[in-house]
Amino acid sequence: MNPDEFCTSDQWSVLSSAAANSQLAGVLGGFLITAIALLFDKNTREGVHTLALFSSAVLVLMLDSFLFSLITGTQVPDGNRRATCAIAWTQGAVSTGMLAAGAVALFGGLGWMLASHAVNKVADQDPDDVRAYCFMAELGGWLTFAAAMTATLIVSETSIDYLRFMLGHRPAVWIEGLIIGACAAFIVADFVLVYVRTRALRTSMSNVAEPTLLELRSIKFATVGTVVLAIGGSWLAVSLARVPDDWLTAPRLVIVACVLLLALGLPTIISTAICYSVPSTDARPSPPRLARYRRAST
Repeated sequence: MNPDEFCTSDQWSVLSSAAANSQLAGVLGGFLITAIALLFDKNTREGVHTLALFSSAVLVLMLDSFLFSLITGTQVPDGNRRATCAIAWTQGAVSTGMLAAGAVALFGGLGWMLASHAVNKVADQDPDDVRAYCFMAELGGWLTFAAAMTATLIVSETSIDYLRFMLGHRPAVWIEGLIIGACAAFIVADFVLVYVRTRALRTSMSNVAEPTLLELRSIKFATVGTVVLAIGGSWLAVSLARVPDDWLTAPRLVIVACVLLLALGLPTIISTAICYSVPSTDARPSPPRLARYRRAST
């Protein structure tokens, strides 16, 4: 396959879309900086973990905006289009994975903000108004799922387009089926996680006689994973110019596997971890509550 000056794959140009993606990543990162400023006044444990998740998302989105801007400066020569477009597509695939992870982290943190606000306010409300706050808390979880599902679909299609360009032909049916099937399984798992956790949260909030204690799960994993993706993706994207051209034009399995890990595998795992951390209730009582239970029993 002889690539054109726009490096298209399946009627999609990674060069033409890079400028818009760079702006989108920058806008999302700027929005998160504003959200971080609001969270500095929150002294709750949920606010601390949300602040950490937002901070890692700012890092990955700002670096992602820079990487997409690098792609916009790509000039495709007439004599060596194959190698230049291979670098652009590799950078584009990794940058798309970083953008997807950052966007899911944004909505995951937003879900925590909505749930924390609803839980803190529901105790002071009339029973007739509790339903509205339950809806607000659930909305954060389903927004997180919507972001995770969309991000997973986007990175799966981008990975298939990347393989199509690198191989010079459409990937084997079993490869496409493996990618699509794995992503579908992750989406179903995300849906089940969000459904179970939001339902438990609604049940707990509806019982105004008992306080609702939000449970923290996988926030640290999602935060660290986002930072790892930001560092690994940026390093690989800016180092491609030092890689021999034949490693990309006749793609080495190691390079393709690393790109798919950063563009598809890690963003999908991070999205699932964020869905696993959707606000819900803690089944185990906290130490102060446990102490009160023991005193009451004696």
